[in-house]
Amino acid sequence: MLQPLALIFKLNNTMVARGLEGLSDEEVWRRLAESGNPMVWLVGHLTEARAGMLSAMGTPFDCGWGRVFQRGSMLADRGGYPSRDVIQGAWRATHAAMRDAFSAVTPDRLSAAVARRPVPGVETLADLIAFCGFHESYHVGQMGFIRKQLGHSSIAG
Repeated sequence: MLQPLALIFKLNNTMVARGLEGLSDEEVWRRLAESGNPMVWLVGHLTEARAGMLSAMGTPFDCGWGRVFQRGSMLADRGGYPSRDVIQGAWRATHAAMRDAFSAVTPDRLSAAVARRPVPGVETLADLIAFCGFHESYHVGQMGFIRKQLGHSSIAG
C-alpha cells in the first residue's frame, strides 16, 4: 500500500536536488515577491514537515534547529536561519530515515488515528502520509517555478 506513496517522496528527493543544483547562495535565498518564500526556506520547511511525519510513523527525526520554518511564520533575516549546507544536510538525512520508516511501519499503525490532523479528512497515519506527499509535491512545484524565474533550467522534463 505504501509503495506508491514512497515513490512520491523518492521522486521529490530528486526534484529538490535538481531544484537547488547550480544555484548560488544568493539565489537560494532570493524571494520573487514580498510574500513568497525563498527556495532554501522551502527545503527547511519540507524537512520539518518530514520530521513530523517521521515522528508520527514511529521514527523520530530531529532537524537540529527546532521549528523555524513552520507554516505561517514571518520570514526572518537570513542570518536567523541555519546555513544552506545545514538545511540541505538535514534534508538529505531524511532520505534514509524515510526508507527505514516506510519499511518498519506496520499495517496496524497505518490504520491508527493521528492526533494532529493538518486538514479535514486526514484521520489515519496512512492519510497523513498521503497528505504529506501532496504537501511536499506542492512545494516542489513552487521550487520549480522559482528556479525558472531565476533564469535556470527546469527541474523536470
